[in-house]
Amino acid sequence: MGSVRHWLLGGLAHLCLLTAAPSLAAESPDFAAMLQRADAMKSVDPTEFVRLLEDLREQADRLTPQQRDQLQFLQGWRHAYAGEYTAAVPLLEAVVERSSDPTLQFRAGLTAANVRVLATQYEGAFLQLNKLLSKLPEVTDPDARLQGMSVAADLYVLVGEYDLGIRYAEQVIKENVRGRGVCRGQQIRLDALCKTKRLKADHPDLESSIEACLTQGEALAASGIRMTKVRLLLRERRADEAISLLERHYGDMEQTRYPRGISEWESLMAQAYQQRGFGAEAQRYALQSVAHSVKDQFTLPLVSAYRVLYEEAEKRGDLANAIAYLKKSAAADKTYIDDVTARQLAYERVKSNTLSTKSQLEALNQENKLLQLQRELDSKAAETSRLYIALLMLVLVFIALWAYRTKRSQLYFMKLSQVDSLTGIANRPRFIQLAEAVLEAARKSQQQVSVVLCDLDHFKAINDRHGHAAGDHVLRQAVMACQAHLRVSDIFGRVGGEEFGIVLPGCGLDDARQRAERLRQALIAIDPHYEGARCPVSGSFGVTSTEQSGYELRQLLAHADAALYRAKAAGRDRVTPFDGGSLTPDQNMIGVDNGLRSAGNA
Repeated sequence: MGSVRHWLLGGLAHLCLLTAAPSLAAESPDFAAMLQRADAMKSVDPTEFVRLLEDLREQADRLTPQQRDQLQFLQGWRHAYAGEYTAAVPLLEAVVERSSDPTLQFRAGLTAANVRVLATQYEGAFLQLNKLLSKLPEVTDPDARLQGMSVAADLYVLVGEYDLGIRYAEQVIKENVRGRGVCRGQQIRLDALCKTKRLKADHPDLESSIEACLTQGEALAASGIRMTKVRLLLRERRADEAISLLERHYGDMEQTRYPRGISEWESLMAQAYQQRGFGAEAQRYALQSVAHSVKDQFTLPLVSAYRVLYEEAEKRGDLANAIAYLKKSAAADKTYIDDVTARQLAYERVKSNTLSTKSQLEALNQENKLLQLQRELDSKAAETSRLYIALLMLVLVFIALWAYRTKRSQLYFMKLSQVDSLTGIANRPRFIQLAEAVLEAARKSQQQVSVVLCDLDHFKAINDRHGHAAGDHVLRQAVMACQAHLRVSDIFGRVGGEEFGIVLPGCGLDDARQRAERLRQALIAIDPHYEGARCPVSGSFGVTSTEQSGYELRQLLAHADAALYRAKAAGRDRVTPFDGGSLTPDQNMIGVDNGLRSAGNA
C-alpha cells in the first residue's frame, strides 16, 4: 500500500496556501505580494516557489519582523519538501515560539508536526498535534482550519485510525475552502478507503477528485490519487491499465520534484511491469525507485522495489545479486515494520498520557473543591467534618484505583507488543492473538484465510553437530528468507523452537500452496555455510484454508499440522495441502490451548 506517511508532505503541499496578513501589505506591498505568491506556488509551481524564496532571502534585512517570520516558515517548508527534515523542524518551531501572528503560529506548528512524522519523531508529532487540535475550535481562518483538519486526517490514517481519519477528511471536503477541500479531503479519504479495501479501481470518485485537483493546479495531490488508483488496479490484477496510467503521467510526477513521490511512482511502475511479466522494465524502474528514495528512510515503496529486484535477479539465475537484494529487502522490511510499531506505540503512549493528564486535572480540581468546602465547614460540628474526611478519602481511593488501572493497562499493552527476541517476528501469544483477530474479521466478511505451518527439517541435527549458535543463525536466516515473500498484511510468528506459523488473509488454498512453495524455495536458497560448518536449510510445510477447515483457529492449526506431518512422512522439503481426510485423536487435540506440536523430530 502507499503509506499515508509517504504523502503527508504531499498533503502539506495542499494545505498551506494562506494569504499574507493585510497588515503586511500595508507595511511593504511588494514583499507582501511576493510572500503571498510564494505561499501559493509551493505545490503548484516548485520552480517559481524556489525563485521567489531566493529573491526574498537576498532582501531579508528589508523585511518587517512579521514578514521575516513568514519567510522562515516558507524556508522550513522548502527543506521539508526536499526531505531535509533535521533542517526543517528547528525553523518551523522557531516561528511557533517567536511569531506574534496566531494563524502563522498554528500553521507552522501543524507543519512541524507533519515533518516530525516524516522524520520518525512520532511521539513529539502526536503531542504537538493534540495541542493544536485543542485550539482548532478557536481558529477562524479558513485556510488554517483546512490545514489543521487535513494534518489530523493524515496522521490518524497513518496510525490505522481510518474511520477517524475519514471523518476529518470528510469535514475538509464539506468546508471546501476556496475549492481546495474537495481535492485534499478526497485524497486522504480515498487513500483510507483503499487501505481498508472498501474501494474499487473503477469508482467514479477517483477520476472526479483528480479533476478537482488539476483544476486547482495541485499536480502533486492529483498524482497521489492516481497512485491510489494504480494500487487498486494492481490489486485487481489489471496490470496493463496500471502501466498505461503510470507511463502517461510519469512526466507530471517528475515535474513535482518531490523525491518521495517520484520514488513511490517508480516503485509502482516496477510492480506493474513485473505483474505483466516484463522483467527488464520492472528492474529498471525498481533501480530508479531506490535511487530516488530519501536517504535513511525505509518506506514501503522502497521495500517493494528491493523485492522486485530480488525476484527478477532470481529469475535470471543471478544468485549473487538475488541474495544481495534479498538482504536489502529483508533489512528494509524489518526497519519499516519496526517504524510502524514505533509509530503506533507512540500514538498509544500519547493517547494514554493525554487521558491520564485529563483525569489527574479533574481529580485535582475535585480535590481543590473539597478543600474549599473544608474551610467553609470548619465552624460546623465534628460530625460534618468527619463526613468531609470520608468524602476526601473516597476521592483519594478513586485516584489510587485510577492509577492502578492505568498502570495495568500500560503493562498489558506492552505485553501484547512483545516479539520473539531471536528472530524479531511475533512470538507465539502475539501470533495467536493476531490470527484470531484476522479470522474473526474474515468470518464477518466471508473472506478466505489460509494458515501455513512450517517446520525446519533436521534442525535438531544442526544444533547437535554445530551448536546452538549455528541453530540461531539458521533460524534468523530462515525468517529473513520468508519475510522477503510475505505481504505486510500477512501474520508471521515463531510458534515453537523451529516451527513457524503464517496467516495469509485473502488467500485460498491454491494461492497459499503456491506462496508456501516460494517460501520453501527461498529456504533452500539460503547460504548453508556458517563459520566453516555446512548447515543446509530446508523446510516442510502444511497448508490449509478456511474453506477446508472453517474459521476456528484451533481447527485450522490442527489441519495444517496434519498436513505438515504428512509432508514430513513423505520425505520432508515439500509443501502438502490439507486433503480433508480424517485426523488421529492426538491431532484433533492440537490447538491454541494445547500448544503446537513440533514436527521437527517426527
